[in-house]
Amino acid sequence: MKLSPNADAETRAIAKSQSAAVVAAANICGATYELDDAKPLPNTTTRHGTLFFYSNAGATSACAILDNNTPGSANYMDLRIWAGNNTAGADVDKGSFSQYAGPVYSSTAAAGGRCVGLSALMKNEAGTSNLINWKGGYIFSASAGSECVA
Repeated sequence: MKLSPNADAETRAIAKSQSAAVVAAANICGATYELDDAKPLPNTTTRHGTLFFYSNAGATSACAILDNNTPGSANYMDLRIWAGNNTAGADVDKGSFSQYAGPVYSSTAAAGGRCVGLSALMKNEAGTSNLINWKGGYIFSASAGSECVA
């Protein structure tokens, strides 16, 4: 597993404590990808999933995977990634998954943007309420790894 130099302390801690999941997600994205960020969702106290965000060398492409951390059967998950503000051009993986949603990919060069947007949704097993409903993004520039401005 390759860890990006832009990875923050939380991402490094998750990579260390969940190394098998991080390596599995990296293998799914591809050998040229390195881990930029790992987010426990909805938070570190109540983690239902972990969002893994990878970029390739030169940050020309991004990949994301939403790991299902809930015990039991499959949950409905919807993971989306898009370049810049082009939400209509999002790469989407949705359905009921017991392990993960993704991979989803986006070119960081698409739409002339360096910003890659992401959204992650996970419902409970009954499908009646959201366990995760997160939206954010990443900027590849001088401040690589920072959140995009919504």
